[in-house]
Amino acid sequence: MTTWQAMGETWARWCPRRGGAGGAAAALLWGWCWLWLWAGAAGQMLRCPPPNDIAPCACNVKKNGLDLICEQTNSHHIIDAMRALKEKSPGAVIYYLKLRHNNLHKLPSFVFLGLDIRHLTIHNSSLSVIEDSSISSIGKGLTQLDLSQNWLTMIPTTAFHALHHLLILNMNHNRVSELHARAFEGLDTLEILMLYANKISSVHQEAFKGVQKKLKRLNLGGNELTRVPTEALSILESLKRLEIQENRISSIQEGDFDGLRNLDSLGLAHNHLKDVPARVFSHLTLLNSLELDGNSIIHVDPEAFVGLEENLQYLRLGDNNIHSVPSEALRRLHRLRNLDLRANNISYIPDDAFVGFGDSITFLNLQKNDIKVLPAMVFENLNSLETLNLANNKLQHIPEDIMEPITDTLRTVDIMDNPLICDCDLRWYGEWLKGLRNKDDDLMQKKRIICTMMQEHREYPVQALPLYRMNCVGKNMEQTSSKSSGAVRRAGAPGACALACAVAVAAAAVAAASASASASALQHRWRPL
Repeated sequence: MTTWQAMGETWARWCPRRGGAGGAAAALLWGWCWLWLWAGAAGQMLRCPPPNDIAPCACNVKKNGLDLICEQTNSHHIIDAMRALKEKSPGAVIYYLKLRHNNLHKLPSFVFLGLDIRHLTIHNSSLSVIEDSSISSIGKGLTQLDLSQNWLTMIPTTAFHALHHLLILNMNHNRVSELHARAFEGLDTLEILMLYANKISSVHQEAFKGVQKKLKRLNLGGNELTRVPTEALSILESLKRLEIQENRISSIQEGDFDGLRNLDSLGLAHNHLKDVPARVFSHLTLLNSLELDGNSIIHVDPEAFVGLEENLQYLRLGDNNIHSVPSEALRRLHRLRNLDLRANNISYIPDDAFVGFGDSITFLNLQKNDIKVLPAMVFENLNSLETLNLANNKLQHIPEDIMEPITDTLRTVDIMDNPLICDCDLRWYGEWLKGLRNKDDDLMQKKRIICTMMQEHREYPVQALPLYRMNCVGKNMEQTSSKSSGAVRRAGAPGACALACAVAVAAAAVAAASASASASALQHRWRPL
């Protein structure tokens, strides 16, 4: 007798008939009775087999079903455990079945037949052969399949053919060298396909035929591609994220990404690109994130980012060979928020480097370049800047006048590992630290910014250096006066503040003396006799 047959007989025996005498009270009793019996049956269905029957595997009852894990064993023990599951827990939902770190060269036919598995992981188990009926026999319940870190040399298309509800397929870290035509046919609902760190050098133009309507994320990174597989990718109309980083792609050109009109994120990092040509991304009008870091890029065409004007917010150009900020190409990116130019060969930044697009930037990374001097107006247009990284450059001076336009919005600034000189140009940093009022305060306080006192040939932490040691003689020492003269400094007259403040102080002193004399005379006149 099955669990459900037993449940039916018990219900007929103990639960009152609905609609009989008793009205509302009887209906309520009927509902509670049914709920109690259902909970009991569900508890029976979610019961793990006896531990000895599935050893060395282990089973736990979770909210959504059974969680079974088999590690460091062989195919014979796994087959025995699957048989015990069918016999001792018939009809149970196996929400997680994890086969990890096993000696499982071949996945036998029908090993999972009759099991309702939702998430199947066969990870790092030396798997090289998957029989056609080994996975397809699982049925319609499987939604996630992880075959990562095995020895598979080809896509087991026939084994996948019946997995019509699969959402995620992970085949990272295998040995697949080619994606043949219709390699994933039958996976009609597949949304995420991960093929990172294989040996793929060839992609048939119909490789993704059958998954083109639902696929949203594709990872082809860490392979041996020498060009963008344009023909194969062009049918992926729903693709949101494409990762082809860490390949051997040496050039890209206009038309390479045609058809990917819904793409939101593109990863081209760590390839062999030397330039970014005109209009290469012109069809990716919804692109929000572009990763070009870790290439050998020397030149960025002024029209490289045509088509990305309205949506691109994150651009990574770090770890390349760029010699100057590619301002002409960047000016059209009106919504750019995050710009990474770290680890290039930038030695000079012109005053107008960020004019036209800087007002939307919140994150700017210029670390590990060769910057020696910051021009007076370089940060004037960065009205929204919150994070600035200038670490590992060759800056000796970072004047307050240059930083003043952005100190009100800055939440994080890194100037570590520069040959800074301890002088009045650095007094803004301590004052800025004192004014921080956000969750990164502790982190910023712990950063040890070092400057050199030239007269003593000694290094000091900037945070702990008192103002009187910074050679600020003749300059305004009060923070309030410094802020009030900000407009003068921004106008390009750094010395005007000291002069204006000196005049103001002198005038105030004269006025005070005059007022004191008048008051004394008045008091003398009305003094009683």
